Amino acid sequence: MKYLDRMFGRDGLRECPEYFIKPGWIVTNRKHGFIKLAYKAIATDERGYPLIPDLTSYQEAIYWYVVMKLTFPKYLSGNLGGNSKYSQKYAA
Repeated sequence: MKYLDRMFGRDGLRECPEYFIKPGWIVTNRKHGFIKLAYKAIATDERGYPLIPDLTSYQEAIYWYVVMKLTFPKYLSGNLGGNSKYSQKYAA
């Protein structure tokens, strides 16, 4: 009889497991049992920075992105060499 009470409740109606989330808590209508939790997250190191995959394509893309960010202002001002249409067109 205890098994049926746990499964159906005292009034004979089946209680569906329910939950809601408070900040920092998961509240359920069950006193005992287990919760299986699955979530997606970005892998991080011990300082909280995202990890970079050990694929050459990722590392090369990051390298060229940093190079572009460091050299683009020099390119616009004409200090990098080559012809900059921006510096020729808008130079005063």
